[in-house]
Amino acid sequence: MRTTLPVVAAALLMTVAGCSDKAATLRPGVLPPGTAVLSVDGKDVGTTYSVRCETIDWMTRIHTGIDGAGVNAMLSNADNLTAEFVRLHDLNGFTGSYEHRLQGEASVTMTGPTYRITGAALGFNKSEPTRLRAETFSVKVSC
Repeated sequence: MRTTLPVVAAALLMTVAGCSDKAATLRPGVLPPGTAVLSVDGKDVGTTYSVRCETIDWMTRIHTGIDGAGVNAMLSNADNLTAEFVRLHDLNGFTGSYEHRLQGEASVTMTGPTYRITGAALGFNKSEPTRLRAETFSVKVSC
């Protein structure tokens, strides 16, 4: 009985250490699952762990949220990885959207399970609600 407890404790420590090493060794450009990092106009909006992703066939819908603000996006992998739409809701006061072939511009890259969507959205800022403007954005999200 005396030797069992130290052996079990050592095995438990090795397991915990093994798990923490894996979490700490993410490849560059990869976020932990369920994480999103957002920016608008080059300003960091924040990191959220409120991420929902749903994939059906070649379409992936992504929703993130930070205190009532967030991003909704639809990505397609039918031919090439493309953004069908990106809708920004009150990020640093900006609300706007990119719509494939209609307004704005966006590109998508993927590193492991992490999408990086960058581009420009057309919309309004709370500071000047009557002036239509284009703002750059970056959404880095891991489903």
